[in-house]
Amino acid sequence: MNIPENIFIKRAKHIVDYRIGFEFTDGHSTEIDFHTFLTQPGQNPMAAQFLDITRFKKFTIDGRADIIWGDWDMSFPFASLYAGDLSVDSLGTRQKVTRKPLRLQKSKPTLAKRASRVSKVSRVIKTR
Repeated sequence: MNIPENIFIKRAKHIVDYRIGFEFTDGHSTEIDFHTFLTQPGQNPMAAQFLDITRFKKFTIDGRADIIWGDWDMSFPFASLYAGDLSVDSLGTRQKVTRKPLRLQKSKPTLAKRASRVSKVSRVIKTR
């Protein structure tokens, strides 16, 4: 995504819940729902504080480009806001999030388990 350098956020407005609308100086506008980001598993605990809607509404626009909450407790780059997609990084590239399902690995038998197996086999052999 190529965004000209002379474009900035003209206005950012809380709409409802965790949705914020953005208007840019080139006439482009986007709307982003931050709820999915805030509630995804494994999220940084610092972000959880912004599930409080009162805190969420207290965002600022830094340098007419990035949106920030608190003392940089949570922030998103201009490219994400312009694209209307939080997976877009500061260079305008959409990050692919691939989450592989967890596989349970078979544990190798410990030395104690191996010794136990050997002693069981040797007892069976001796009793025959």
